[in-house]
Amino acid sequence: MNLAVITNILTPYRVPLFEAIGKRVDRFHVLLMAEREENRDWKLDTAPFQYEVLPGFHVKLPGAEVSLHINHGVMRALRHANPDVVLSGGFAPANLTAWLYCRLYRRLFVGWGELSLQDVANTSLLKRGLRRLMTSWSDGAIASSTDARNVFVHYGAHPARVFTSVMPIDVEYFHAGAMACRTSDWFQTERARYPGPILLSVGRFAEGKGYRELFAIYEAIVTQRPGVSLLLIGHGPERPTYEVYVRSQNWKHVHFLGYRQADEVAKFLALADVFVFPTLLDRFGAVLSEAMAAGLPVISSIHAAATTDLVDDGVTGFRIDPRNAERSAKTVLQVLAMTSSERAALGRAAYERVRCHDIDSTADHMVDFLKSLRQVRLRPTSDRMRLNR
Repeated sequence: MNLAVITNILTPYRVPLFEAIGKRVDRFHVLLMAEREENRDWKLDTAPFQYEVLPGFHVKLPGAEVSLHINHGVMRALRHANPDVVLSGGFAPANLTAWLYCRLYRRLFVGWGELSLQDVANTSLLKRGLRRLMTSWSDGAIASSTDARNVFVHYGAHPARVFTSVMPIDVEYFHAGAMACRTSDWFQTERARYPGPILLSVGRFAEGKGYRELFAIYEAIVTQRPGVSLLLIGHGPERPTYEVYVRSQNWKHVHFLGYRQADEVAKFLALADVFVFPTLLDRFGAVLSEAMAAGLPVISSIHAAATTDLVDDGVTGFRIDPRNAERSAKTVLQVLAMTSSERAALGRAAYERVRCHDIDSTADHMVDFLKSLRQVRLRPTSDRMRLNR
């Protein structure tokens, strides 16, 4: 099977997945709409698979966090790649062109990605119509979460041809990194800097990511546990505002650590006692998977798609609504009150859950699903009609 993927940019958690998929198909080619986007600071090494950045221009619309990519040369690139299947991440102009290519040249078009029902509510009528057209006239879809599956079905995908494949990360990378760090000299030195338990949150400092709610939760926590530290990893347009707010509260144990690459994130995951993910809207939330892979007890927002698939309340972590600061603080304090062995057991359960969605097993399942769609396409018409009933 020759497979082409069209997506916006390369991300650290996609590179190992793409490498694994590439080893399982005859030919693999990735088409990117841009080299990077404004809200990402990732540093990536050379990718171990074939890819190209499509020519085009990028328009930053008012109120948008990232630019709209308007690419050309998509048809040319797809004709050159000559795929049997196009795996399409998103609904940008380049994705629409890929859909047209598949319709014209009778190739399989399969949607893929992180979607949210909240996105549906905030999307214009024109865009919803376009998404419904592309999805209902596709050959299938791969949803990165249960929420995304519901969106694909909402847009008209046949439920039997939607495969839910929870977004994978390199689980062992974060697990091994955290385990090694916990026995290192760095850990002992760094841990001594903080007087009490450590809460960690990782994300972009922007509206909708729940940091104002996190500060309200922290305020409720320190009234009972004043020595609790809060470490914040990330960057974004709201960081100066948040720093001013923290200073105004005279909180001595809140630390802005800036943006960190994956290897450093793994070290701080090892350092922390609890990971808190307070987002108000997240199509998935790979940082939650990373924290669970590190064996860290997690407290995660119900507004993240990842929470639905990964967090069994009280088993692999805890679910909160960050808008309810008092109840959320109570949950955090409950976890901090656990014994070290109880928290370790919670972290082990989190690791075992996310381990089910590692790179290799996900690549196997995705490729098997795509091959099954292709086999259906190759069957006689009467057989295909029988399968679709």
